[in-house]
Amino acid sequence: MYSVIKRYSLQLVFTFSLLIGLQLPSFLHQYETRLQGHFTEAQAQLAKFQSLADLYFEGNLTALIQQHLNSNENVFRDEAKVISANYQRVKTLQIQIDQLQQPLWHRLLNLIQHVNSPIVKQTWQNYQANIVLNQQAIVVGVSVAIILMVILEIMLGLFKYAISYVFRRFNVTLN
Repeated sequence: MYSVIKRYSLQLVFTFSLLIGLQLPSFLHQYETRLQGHFTEAQAQLAKFQSLADLYFEGNLTALIQQHLNSNENVFRDEAKVISANYQRVKTLQIQIDQLQQPLWHRLLNLIQHVNSPIVKQTWQNYQANIVLNQQAIVVGVSVAIILMVILEIMLGLFKYAISYVFRRFNVTLN
């Protein structure tokens, strides 16, 4: 009876992990699209200040920020914080986009590293599940399923070993 339950449980886990793995490339694509959208928006906001930097500081946005910071007016000092934050946001988003110009596995690892970022959370909230059966999705799906199954088998083996060790250690027998 145990072997039947184990077999069907493992088949369910494999199927579930395969379906999740098939979704990863689609989720990654939606994340990349959202990231590009945030980048485009941030660039558009920064472009207004960049045009002032082009006009007065030979394109040096840092000089514009510094000029605002050195101002006697509170409004300009506060504006410097806004410009600086937007400039940092553009640079951060550009780095993330550059990291996504790698092969699929690097992009998936990058996604995992940013799993707590607001953009990933937004993508998850608005995610539209679909199964695209292209080569990438199949490879990722099967890989995730196999990796999860190997981890599960190792954990079950360790659990079984630990239980048998405890029974041997304390001379417990099952009738």
